[in-house]
Amino acid sequence: MSKARLAQRIGQAICRQPVIHDTRGAVAVTVAIVMVVLFSFAALALDISNAMIARNELQNVADASALAGARQLGVIYQALPAGTPYTTYQLSDASAVVNAATTVASQNQARGVAISLNPADIVIGVWNSGPRTLTPGNVGATGVRVTARRDGGANGPVATWLAGIMGINSMNVVATATAALTGTGTLLPGEANAPFGLDQLIFDNPAYCNTPIQFYPTNNPPSGCAGWNTFLENPPNANTERQIVQGLTPSPPTYVTPQISSGVTSLEYIGGNVASAFPSLINLYLAKRVPAASPSGYCWNVTVPVYANQNCTNPGGPLMTIGFASACVWNVQGVPTQQIDATITCGEVTNGAGGGGNFGTLGSIPGLVE
Repeated sequence: MSKARLAQRIGQAICRQPVIHDTRGAVAVTVAIVMVVLFSFAALALDISNAMIARNELQNVADASALAGARQLGVIYQALPAGTPYTTYQLSDASAVVNAATTVASQNQARGVAISLNPADIVIGVWNSGPRTLTPGNVGATGVRVTARRDGGANGPVATWLAGIMGINSMNVVATATAALTGTGTLLPGEANAPFGLDQLIFDNPAYCNTPIQFYPTNNPPSGCAGWNTFLENPPNANTERQIVQGLTPSPPTYVTPQISSGVTSLEYIGGNVASAFPSLINLYLAKRVPAASPSGYCWNVTVPVYANQNCTNPGGPLMTIGFASACVWNVQGVPTQQIDATITCGEVTNGAGGGGNFGTLGSIPGLVE
């Protein structure tokens, strides 16, 4: 074979060999890009987690501050002169409420920063549990809404750690809470002061405030939708009732009524005749009544449990308490009429916690409503 022919075949063989490309550089670039993306998302996740912790801490601040402000409303209402309903009271100076909220906020932190509240972020108003709205206003106010911030408006935004590589150097975090005085839900031991209860049916009338009622005779609609109870004492009869009434009469009383909680406590209702307890009840009325605007010129101011609707029938046996109402007892007569006349009063604020039904009387200890 000639040298020229051999050279030609060697060249053809070389051309048929596969071309090997060196891709090591491209893989390194791809890995670098992926690592940057993953690192960025990891950094963002860490900073988002930090912002969520700040959000939870701010929520605690907002909750506590709103509760402190609403509690101050309860303190103010309890100090009002007797017979002054909170519903008509105008809070001309809200500084006590605002100071209570801001003081609590300043005692707490969010990611190491003590929280101050903007005045515009403290809203005082009337809480309506139906549509769950707070209407700003200082007349009959029952709720306080607080917004706690870490943003450009107050306390500065939360700085990021690593998300700056994505151009995110800080995060705004905001939390809001509303606390309100609601229907009395609990009477502490000794706070119940009369052995009566009212049928829920009374409060089906939207105009139940200032409605005349009768605690006796019972089973006498529409006004006599009530009943006698012996609290937790058994047997529930006139003799037990008489002993309770006699124990409530002296000052201080020798009988201490039990704690009663809405949705928890069932009281014992008599359902029968309690005529033998009337002389003792008259003595209790005379001992507890005070001068007031009423048909008799006197009021024995009572806070009584409301039991689930019994359709105005004479209640007997254990019945669940669903809330509390206030009334002015202005007449207690013995034989031959044996009658207890009263008027439902609205706008009262008791010393207990809220959480009960809406029967015109609020507890002074608020709860979070949103």
